[in-house]
Order: sequence, then structure tokens, then C-alpha cells
Amino acid sequence: MNLLIKNCKIADIETGTYGNGDIYAAGGKIIVTGDRFAVVDNNLRTINAEGRYAVPGLINLHAHLFGSGVPSKALGKGEEQDKLVKFIHSALGGFVLRRIVAKSARQQLMSGVTTVRCVGDFDYSDVRLRDKINAGKKGARLICCGPAITAPGGHGDGTFAVTPDGEEALRAEVRRHAEKKVDWIKICVTGGVTDASKEGEPGEVKMTLAQIEAVCDEAHKLGLKVAAHVQSPAGMELAVRGGVDTCEHGAPMTDEVAAMLKERGGAVVTTFSPALPLAELDPEVTKLNELCRTNTRAALAQMTECAKQAKEKEIPVGLGTDSSCPLCTQYDMWREMEYFVRETGASRAETLRAATLGNAGILGMADELGSLDAGKTADFVLLDEDPLQSFETFRRPFLVVKEGKAYKGKPGKYADVERELDKLLAK
Repeated sequence: MNLLIKNCKIADIETGTYGNGDIYAAGGKIIVTGDRFAVVDNNLRTINAEGRYAVPGLINLHAHLFGSGVPSKALGKGEEQDKLVKFIHSALGGFVLRRIVAKSARQQLMSGVTTVRCVGDFDYSDVRLRDKINAGKKGARLICCGPAITAPGGHGDGTFAVTPDGEEALRAEVRRHAEKKVDWIKICVTGGVTDASKEGEPGEVKMTLAQIEAVCDEAHKLGLKVAAHVQSPAGMELAVRGGVDTCEHGAPMTDEVAAMLKERGGAVVTTFSPALPLAELDPEVTKLNELCRTNTRAALAQMTECAKQAKEKEIPVGLGTDSSCPLCTQYDMWREMEYFVRETGASRAETLRAATLGNAGILGMADELGSLDAGKTADFVLLDEDPLQSFETFRRPFLVVKEGKAYKGKPGKYADVERELDKLLAK
């Protein structure tokens, strides 16, 4: 059924302004927006959105679908994590995992996120769900990396990453991913805050330049871009020199490294959603230890500096939530946007553009997504209040539209998590 949204305030993402009018979508595409008009269409659903704000569907550039975001001891290293991973690889665990990732994709959608880039899964679970969603199952559009790739001992080893040993094995793994029809490749160049063993070293380098080059060369030959988990300046330099397209989380760059990334058309993708809670909330709440908290504070400072550097040097900066990390739910992209404003000094108009058209550009999909222009995919959100005043209005979207199909409902939330995160925003 085609869709006519009447009497709404239509966001112009480039200017940060609104125009009053209607949106007509047919065949999953926006046909026309603007002054109120009559449509002759026998297959039409009309919704009066008087006084509401229409903005493009949000794009979450960095998420994992295998978890809820509720803190758990199993999210840190140790016996609890080992038990969980073993369970996931059982027949019953596989069934449970499928239920979890499907719920996660629905939660993302119902919170106003119409597209998610999934940057690490268990055994291509996100890829299989992507195909079901593309065939009509309810959920956000998924851009999938499959399992992350790293060297033995790297970030995600034993969980959501595979660890080929040697450059040829890495190339072979990229080809295997391509055969599974992934959309991107994800590598973990450095460790992360949950697996750091020393204070002040959240991003210990785990991959060599030759290994990174092998992955990037093979991926680019196959038409796939490469996203890299990076949480130290040394890792940042290796990742960029090795040929990656996006640096996830990020760390300070030299002028030379920044110039290389910019010339390549690369980008930085921030993930403040795990960093701020893990840095500021008590370990009793996060279920992680004090070492993790200390290293998160270091990683947060580095990520913030990297984002500011990138903005200054006109390198695109994208936003992602890192959903599934402790206190990173599948429905809180709006918090990431609020954190982005707080940490980088960006305006809300700049941030909304980054989370929509900017993120679409990083995906290479700006011709299809990210703004309410005729000819683009009909992905948008109707909100009761102006998001340029507060992104919290995304907490309760009036309506979410994906490919011209309207969805109304609630994502399902976790009260304890919401309470702790609300305290954090109140500071």
C-alpha cells in the first residue's frame, strides 16, 4: 500500500530547517514532498501528521545484534563468557541467538533507526537475518560484515571474531566472507577496553601492517570496503596505512595519517554510547572491573580528540552505538546523538545530518538514503517534537516508515538500564 503523510513539518537535512507540507511515497520510494496536494491513488493509506516533524530514518553505523545491552558478567572475559559462547554454538543456543538478533533488528527499527551496519556477529547470523528482512521480515535494513576478522589474540577472538593465522589465511577468510554475501569487512586492528590487560592501554596493537594490507587488498578487489576497530594512535596509523575505509571508535591522528584517510575518502565512526557509561558509572552497575573503567576513560578521550580532528580536517564523522556492549541497547541511537553533541561540540543540526545523510554517504548510499528528497527510499520518522531542540523525542517515535511501510509501536525497553542512562544524561 502506498502512503500519504499529510500536514507535517518536513526536515531539510542540509539546512537544518523545516518546510510544511505532505510526503507521498509509492513503491517504497518518495515520489514528492512539499506543499499540500491531492493524490489520486486507489492503493493509498493516508495519515494526518498535523504539527509533527518528519525526519529521515536514522542510520546506525556501528552495532552488534547479538545482545540486549543489559550488563552481564558474561560480557567480560572469564568463565561466564566462555559458558555463554559455548551455549551459542549449541543447537539450542543457535535458536536463542536467532531470536535475539531478530528482536534487536526490530528494536532498532521501532526506535527510528531504519538502517544498521552490523560490525561483527556469530557465524553470519546477521547476514541470514538480513536476507529474511529483505524478503519482508520486520526489522531495520541491515548492512552486514559477518564475523569480525583479526589475528590470533585480537579483539573478539573466541567470540564474534575469526582469527586466521597469516596473510594468506586472512585473504582466504575475506574470500569466504564474500562467498557468504557480506556487505563490508570488519577487522580488529587493536584490542579493546574489555580485553586490555594493562592500565592506560585500551588499544594494544594486534594486527601487523602486512596483515591489514592483505585484508584490505583482498576486500577491495572484491568490491568490499573495510571497517577497522581502532583504539590507539599506533593502531590508527597502521589501519590507515593498511588501507581501511572507516576507523571505528578512533584515536588521535598525525597530520599525515589524517591526510591519507581524507584522500582515500575514508571516515571516522564514533561510538560514545558504551564509552560514556563505562567511564562514568560504577563497575557495580556496568558489571565490568575498575581496569576496564580506567581504560575506557582513556579510550573516550582519544575518540573525542579523533572526532574533533576529523571534523577540523573535513573528514566525515559517522555515528554508531556499539549496541550489545554493556548499557548499549538496541533502541538508544538518540542517546548517541546527544553524547555526540556533548563530546564534540557539534550542533544538533550537524549531528542529525551526520546520523542520516552523513552516515548514508559513508555507506556509499547517499543517493538512496539519508534525506527526504524525491526518488530516495521512503525511510523516515514522524516525531511529536522538534529533534533539533532535543533528540529525546526519538525515545517515543509517533511513526516509523521504512521503504514506504509504516510501523507504529514500542521497541520494548529495560527499566534498570534506562534509569542508569538517564542519570548519566542528567549530569
